[in-house]
Amino acid sequence: MSMASDSILRHLKERRQKHRAVLAMRWRCARGGIEFEELDTFYRALRPYLHLAQFFGIMPLANIRSRDPQDVKFKVKSISTFFTGIFLLLGGIKTLIICNIVLNSGLNAKNMICIVFLFVGITNWLNITGFARSWPQIMMPWSSLDILMLFSPYKPCKRSLRFQINGIVIFVGSLAVVDHVLYYASGYCSYRWHIWNCHSNETRLAFGYYLEKEFSDIFVLMPYNLFSLCYGFWLNGAFTFIWNFIDIFIVLVSIGLAQRFQQLAKRVLALKGRLVPDALWYEIRRDHIRLCELTALVDASISNIVFVSCANNVYVICNQALAIFTKLRHPVNYVYFWYSLLFLITRTSLVFLTGSRIHDASMLPLKSLYLVPTGYWTQEVQRFANQLTSEFVGLSGYRLFYLTRRSLFGASTKEYFFIIV
Repeated sequence: MSMASDSILRHLKERRQKHRAVLAMRWRCARGGIEFEELDTFYRALRPYLHLAQFFGIMPLANIRSRDPQDVKFKVKSISTFFTGIFLLLGGIKTLIICNIVLNSGLNAKNMICIVFLFVGITNWLNITGFARSWPQIMMPWSSLDILMLFSPYKPCKRSLRFQINGIVIFVGSLAVVDHVLYYASGYCSYRWHIWNCHSNETRLAFGYYLEKEFSDIFVLMPYNLFSLCYGFWLNGAFTFIWNFIDIFIVLVSIGLAQRFQQLAKRVLALKGRLVPDALWYEIRRDHIRLCELTALVDASISNIVFVSCANNVYVICNQALAIFTKLRHPVNYVYFWYSLLFLITRTSLVFLTGSRIHDASMLPLKSLYLVPTGYWTQEVQRFANQLTSEFVGLSGYRLFYLTRRSLFGASTKEYFFIIV
């Protein structure tokens, strides 16, 4: 009996020591030390791509290189905000010139998409700048939850958050680069055909003359030289980058939130068939509330970005579908048309499918709760079950539609019509 008592006391002592070690590590991580940098946090996984985004005037945040998220803040008087202002100014001038050219030549469904592309780009710049203002209020509770759920009793996922985010960015980014290159290749082939068909001066078949036509809005204000061409490539690339970045950003946010809900679901699943005290159910329910509050906070800040992104993608897909039977002149035109359409559909589907993972993962504990025997079904378990079923958890576009599988595959015609309009 004495040996059994000593074994129990030793086991309890080891548990207390382990618990204290975990608390001490969480405390050091919360202070933003080197321990926090080594964790698989959302902030750490996303930080390299925020660096890249700032090259195009997106996410104007100061101290973005700091390993402590408390140091990253939105400042009006900062270099990143200055670059964002420059991009908005240059992009606004380009948009106004293009609008003037298009309206003078005659507005139609084909050239209307160019105006929509530019206006949506400016809108996305403004939306993402507004999101950057709320970044500190979002990242602090998010980092706190990361610290909480990266230690026992929560278990790490099979694939790290950093691995998933890098995979998505590399995959979508590579497709976007190919799409951008095919755009210029298709445009140049059409330009060469136009020169030959009109029996114009064939000395203007060089790629440089095509760029002079492609960047005609820039040469209204600037002389034709190497600097102007580089500036044209850069500004066009910036509009294309933000169009792709917005979708990728929504996907990355969805992955980061869904993974934490999946960890909580695994913790609940591990309790299957065990007698669980109410204190533990309360702790789990409290962590679920924290995750729901974080999701609601993110949704309130990103809903305008989700709405503009989905509405624009649906509009462009519908516009492309109208021209699906149009006869094109060169094989590269067909390659670009179909590649661009399939890439856009893939990217839009990825936004909805990854967004739906948040809601799906938030509902996973409910399956485990339904397996709790009647004798163990306490008031705390009932509260947790009601909490899971009482409200929708996920991202939305102003709460007018949600990023779910039903929105992608089973939405009614009325819903899609509303989004397009």
